[in-house]
Amino acid sequence: MGSIWPMLRRLWQRPDASAEVETHEGPPALSQVDPGKDGEPPSGPGKMELRLMVETDSEPDSSSGPTIEVDGIFWTLSEPIPDIESEPLTPYLCVSYVWGTGREPNPIHPSISMSDRTLRTFTAVARAFPGKPIWIDAFCVPVERMAKRATLESLGFVFSRAEAVVAVLAPESIAAIEDMRVFMATKPRPEVVPDAPLAALDADEWIRSVWTYQEIVNSRLSWFVSEAPAGTAAKAFQDEHVLNIIGAYMNQWEAMPGKPVMGIRHAYPYADNFQELLLDLQLRAYTYRSALQIMYGMNRRASVEPANQFYSMLGALTQTPSSRATKPTVELLAERFMELCEEKGDYSFIFCAAPRDTRPGLRWRPIPCMFPIILATHVSQGEGLPGKRVDDGVLLSNVLVLPIARSTHCSTVLPNKLLKTFIRDQWLAMAAPYLGVNTDGPDETLTQSVYECLKLSEFSGEGGWYIGEIGIFYPQNELSGDGDITLCVVLEVSWRYGAPALASFTDSGGVRRYVPGILVGIVKDAKAERREDFLLS
Repeated sequence: MGSIWPMLRRLWQRPDASAEVETHEGPPALSQVDPGKDGEPPSGPGKMELRLMVETDSEPDSSSGPTIEVDGIFWTLSEPIPDIESEPLTPYLCVSYVWGTGREPNPIHPSISMSDRTLRTFTAVARAFPGKPIWIDAFCVPVERMAKRATLESLGFVFSRAEAVVAVLAPESIAAIEDMRVFMATKPRPEVVPDAPLAALDADEWIRSVWTYQEIVNSRLSWFVSEAPAGTAAKAFQDEHVLNIIGAYMNQWEAMPGKPVMGIRHAYPYADNFQELLLDLQLRAYTYRSALQIMYGMNRRASVEPANQFYSMLGALTQTPSSRATKPTVELLAERFMELCEEKGDYSFIFCAAPRDTRPGLRWRPIPCMFPIILATHVSQGEGLPGKRVDDGVLLSNVLVLPIARSTHCSTVLPNKLLKTFIRDQWLAMAAPYLGVNTDGPDETLTQSVYECLKLSEFSGEGGWYIGEIGIFYPQNELSGDGDITLCVVLEVSWRYGAPALASFTDSGGVRRYVPGILVGIVKDAKAERREDFLLS
């Protein structure tokens, strides 16, 4: 990712412009504090609450409610702000941090426990930004069940309305950012770029957290700090400054002799995720965040409670306060996510590896589940997949539609010189060195080489490939039956290695089926039928 940094930096500087570490982050696990009961409805009316930690003159144990102390200043929880959608709201800061596994009593809500990092984190933010009201989950998320659920579904609103989001990283990570800054400022610059700062970022639990994505991409401004000794303010880095430092450092690391192009992704994938997150934040003013981009933003992020992943996805998808409280099961929260996507007119969520619904008119739609990804790679900014629901399915807009012959299944013959040149001289020239794939064989091995590159990028498909006039389609599953295959290709959003595409066909039982996959080919200038009314039924 480091290698595309200069281009993206120029974009927003225009003047007119897995989880491999088990963490427990965010509000207390729902299974611990909100067990629910048999027969509970899937959702019900609920009203989110926006409450803030504010400075107070009250001593502990006063009638004004529980307090905490930071450097001689007392803080208490405010009453809910009555009109949360009014402008302007009271300026406040949102805190982003990782809970970890340790627990201790909660001084604001004695009936529940909290992370043993909460007080230290709150203290770090209060010292770095004195006098500012603070929203922090352990104190500000309500305890009452329905209000809690509605608030968790409204985190996009909470973080987007904050004056700034303050992320509290491990001290080693802040030290690593400072080391990178010093290294890049050194003249003359050493030839060897140390790995240690990248390794420190890669190991940070906050960078790996599932909550991190929505908390940062929704922010108007983000700051990064760590804990500091009493009487001192922590060193704070602003988001764009961090991106400048990390992007330049990663470019320098990849430029060393022997480093593969874009090799940072394989060497330090979580540090690279952090850079992509900051890029997403900086580009938010220019582009729309698609459902596909949000789903793939969850890749390689840690969450002990599966429900937390969906709360993060919902927060990244919408900044509107929730007026309902969904029962915190994977199936119901996944369904809620898809419903909101459909309300926004973005159907790019269909490009996941989940099994499809079996009901007529819905066979294109994933079943509600954890939404496994098709390909572990970056998703471009874009409008997603526009569409609208109709009685017998969904009508998709701005897509390419083209036939694919079954006889091309696992063929090695590309149909024209233009496609062959693109695959060999552009696509493989870019991807193969990065992934370590040998492309010295004859033209007949090109389709297999592309497949090997995709598999090394964690492509989960097992359906071989099919060849069309504009590209090679690699489906998630085998396309059963013997009828014609029609391919629907998305134009508004893409993966790093190709365009999302959906194969439509009739199986041996005469039932219409849909299988997602990736099209590697010439999409932008393709001579194929562009449709505004392609029906999935």
